[in-house]
Amino acid sequence: METLATARRRPHLVLAAAVLALAYSAITGVTQPQPAAAAAKFTQPISNVVWEAGKTYSIVWTDGTPGTQSLRLMKGQATALQQVAQIATVDGASGTYEWTVPADLPTDNTYAIALGTPPDVGYTGQFTITGHETGALPSVGERPPAPAPAPVPATP
Repeated sequence: METLATARRRPHLVLAAAVLALAYSAITGVTQPQPAAAAAKFTQPISNVVWEAGKTYSIVWTDGTPGTQSLRLMKGQATALQQVAQIATVDGASGTYEWTVPADLPTDNTYAIALGTPPDVGYTGQFTITGHETGALPSVGERPPAPAPAPVPATP
C-alpha cells in the first residue's frame, strides 16, 4: 500500500485518481439522463431548389418536436438569417405543411425555412424564390393599355 510520503513523489497519480473519482461520482449520481431535444431535419425544400412565388409547395421535415411550433420564412446570410414572415403555426411532429409562396415576395437566393423554438431550431438549406421584380407587376387596379383600333377601310 502506498503511503503519503510515496504519493508526494508522484503527484500526477494523485491528481489522476482525484479526477477519476470526481468523474465516477458525477456519472453515477445521474439516475436518468435526459436526451437533448433534436431540431427538425428538412427534406423539402432542399438547398439550391427554385420555388416560384404564387405556387404551392410541400415543406417536409422529420424529427420535429411535438406540439405547437412556428414555421418561419427566413432570408439573408446563412450565419445571420432574419425572419421575413411567419408561414404557419404547426404541430412539430406533423412533418409536412402545404405552403403557397406569397406572390409579392422578391426574387432572392438566400431564403431558408426554420421550424422550432430556440435553442432547438431546424433550418432548411438556402434556396431561391423567384417572384416579384420591381416594376414587373402592374399596380392593383391598373389595366394594360387598350389595343389601337383597326384602321377603317377607305370607301372609293
